[in-house]
Order: sequence, then structure tokens, then C-alpha cells
Amino acid sequence: EEDDPLGVFTINHGSRNSKKIAITMDDMFDTEWTWKTLALCKQYGISMTFFPIGRSLKEEDRDNWRAVIEAGCEIGSHSSYPAQCKGIGEWIAIGRLGKFQEMLDKTLGFHYEVRWFRPPFGNISDSSGRASTAMVRAIRTYGYEHILRWDVSNTDPNKAFEATRNGSILLYHSRHKDYVCLTELIPRLLEAGFQPVTVSELFGFPPPETSEELYTFDIHDYVTS
Repeated sequence: EEDDPLGVFTINHGSRNSKKIAITMDDMFDTEWTWKTLALCKQYGISMTFFPIGRSLKEEDRDNWRAVIEAGCEIGSHSSYPAQCKGIGEWIAIGRLGKFQEMLDKTLGFHYEVRWFRPPFGNISDSSGRASTAMVRAIRTYGYEHILRWDVSNTDPNKAFEATRNGSILLYHSRHKDYVCLTELIPRLLEAGFQPVTVSELFGFPPPETSEELYTFDIHDYVTS
């Protein structure tokens, strides 16, 4: 079986030869369940990756988002706006990516270089159902090499456990039922020998870099003459 998951633009899983898996959580419309999930990570000594929508990031939550990073977890981009990416223009797409990074830096109070992008609904298709050329170009122009999807998405802990394989990427959302599922699923995964890590760790990357200078989005930085 092929074992080069980074060899394609759309990533659904990591190496099938490793017990490492990535548990991920999207949206963060209701951050109560985000912070409770972070507490689960601390309880079990695991790491996961959170993909907030930019508009759910608030400076009043700065300490909590900093705690996500301090706990060894990772933050990825779910775009600045909670709408499907299909059908939008290239420059609008770049704007959504850039504004997310700007919103995250403003929330954290420092620059955190986001490495992974998961489109809302995991979808960048055009009206024909194929990946939108404009979206792929926008994502690469902005600096992302891949989009991240998943191979397990089920809030029934039994079904989720049965579907998880080496290298799996598990998708959850910041909701009560997803949190309840994780309270049962995480200890079962650990007992089975799986190692929940961040997406970067899943693919062998170091943690994202940070710096003092906050990122400010300017579309002109991405316009080529």
C-alpha cells in the first residue's frame, strides 16, 4: 500500500505504518466544548489539532488559545468565514486565508505560523464536482502545500474506534455530542496502542514557529505582475 500521504494535494490520513493518529476539532462556534476537550488532552497526556473559524476567535479567549499551544496542541486554519469555498474567486479565497492568520495572531497576541488548512466542509470543488483550479491556485499562492481532510468522522465511539487505522485523521466539532464521544473514544484508542498527536507530528514536522511580529494581511503581497 502506498505510504506517502504527503505526495498528494488533498490529505486524508497519515502513514499506515505508524500507530500515530491525529484527532482534530473544527469550527469552535461554542468554545465551551473546545476548552473541555483541551482538558481531556491534558488528562490523557495527548495532543490534537484545533481548526477554528476565524470569526470564532476572540481576544477575550487569549489565555485559552495560548493554553492550547502550551499544552502541546496545534492550531490550524478553517478559513476566516464559515462558508463553503467552492464557487468563490481566487482573490477572495486568498483573503479568507490571510484574514484567518491575521485574526489568530491578534487573538494570541503573537505570530503563530499556521501550517495546515482545512476548508469548511472539507470541500474546494467547483460546480462540476472537481477540485476548483482557482481554489487550488489560491491555497498554494497563499503558502499552503495541502488541504487536510480526514478518514474517520463519527460521533458514535464504537463506530469511530472500529474505523480508526494507523495514521487516521479523526474529525470532530466543538459540540456537546462530539465531546461526549471523545471522553469514551480517547481512552479506548490509547488502550489499543494508538498515539494521538498533532497533525504536524503525524507528518514529521516540528511545532509551528512563533514570533513577536503579528501578521497583517495585504492582498498586494500575493499579486504577481
